[in-house]
Amino acid sequence: MKIILANGTELNPILVKGATSFVQGAKRDTLSFVFPATEDMGALDTAFSESACESIAIIGDDESESIYKGYVIRAELKKAPVEVSPETPEAPAITEERITVSMSQRTYIETQLAILGVRV
Repeated sequence: MKIILANGTELNPILVKGATSFVQGAKRDTLSFVFPATEDMGALDTAFSESACESIAIIGDDESESIYKGYVIRAELKKAPVEVSPETPEAPAITEERITVSMSQRTYIETQLAILGVRV
């Protein structure tokens, strides 16, 4: 999987998840990008800037492509253990450190204000 941000930055997350989240007082569509813990959190923080996330292209391993607009609100940047394999009768659960960057979409009103050049 590969993502291409509006400024041309290409990143290779392990997984991209979509959900609805309550961020900055509003219910918003949110994309969460999961990276291995070996990635540099500072570099990811810089890469996922507001201007870079005006447009995000997600290209799947099967070459499918989706483009998302306006996911410019940082909801989360964290490193935490994630269960990658559940516990079974034969083996314990396996967890690995992962970095998650979650970006939320502007609301309709915020988008209209941005078009007019008004910063919220």
